[in-house]
Amino acid sequence: MNMQLVSVSSKGQISIPVSYRKALSIKEGSRLMIYSDGENIILKPVELPSEESLLSVLEKAREYAREEGFTEADIESAIMESRKARKEST
Repeated sequence: MNMQLVSVSSKGQISIPVSYRKALSIKEGSRLMIYSDGENIILKPVELPSEESLLSVLEKAREYAREEGFTEADIESAIMESRKARKEST
């Protein structure tokens, strides 16, 4: 796909050219991930998982926890440890 020049509005907004929107199936309300390496910006369309998909993953996690013998207290402890480690690394 060829490069196209776009302008940034006073609110920091850009318009994605129609050729890119069509090629990538970007519609009103589509979600985009934005990456930057300090010099370049990359926009990547992302699809959020459905509620059904999330519930399916959650049920698999619950089943795994039961099979491994994890208790609710074990899981809460692991969450707290993870949050503490993340906070300390910031």
